[in-house]
Amino acid sequence: MAANVIEDKEAKPQKTFEERLRAVNEVLEKKRKKGAVAREFGVHPNTLKNWLDAYEESGEEGLIPKKRGRQPKSPGIDPNRRLRELEREVRRLREENDILKKFTSMVDIKKTERFDAIHEMKDEHKVRRLCMTLDVSESGYYNYVNRPENKLSERDREDISLIRHLMEQEDVLDPDWILLELRKAGRTINRRRLLRLLDQIDEVEVLEIEEDEYSEEKEAVGAK
Repeated sequence: MAANVIEDKEAKPQKTFEERLRAVNEVLEKKRKKGAVAREFGVHPNTLKNWLDAYEESGEEGLIPKKRGRQPKSPGIDPNRRLRELEREVRRLREENDILKKFTSMVDIKKTERFDAIHEMKDEHKVRRLCMTLDVSESGYYNYVNRPENKLSERDREDISLIRHLMEQEDVLDPDWILLELRKAGRTINRRRLLRLLDQIDEVEVLEIEEDEYSEEKEAVGAK
């Protein structure tokens, strides 16, 4: 029987704000006895006293019902998880610092030079981290290392370097003029081979343009 009484008391709903306010007004405005008002509203006299005290201290806001039971604690930050995150961040920064140590400045470094550097360091660091640090796309790097020029002979590389130098110095794309200048420089080369090497240079130029567009797009996204 006692257990049932306890269960009934626990199941009894809280009085609403309006009920509490009416009970308080019955005592304060109508000057009714607290015991009679408590019985009328079905609460213990101490409960009514608490309502009166709350009203005196905070006004009507003090009569707003509070949720029963313990309030759930706000989830705090797991110190171990936070420590692991900081350790990962430190490792990342150290790795990027090791990569950038190889360069005195990133301003004037061409994309192809960055790709070459990535190729040299890929055994020490992950390619993705290298590409992110040196601000080039991963796909651009793989396109670079798989392009035909990387399979050229040393002689072809030397000729391509000289052709690029001529093109940059004179801003001339005439194959006949380039062929003449190469022969003046003592290079043994025919027109057919020159055109093949020019095709290789064109592929690189397209690749560099794509990488520039990628960098501009990345900067635009970062600015947003």
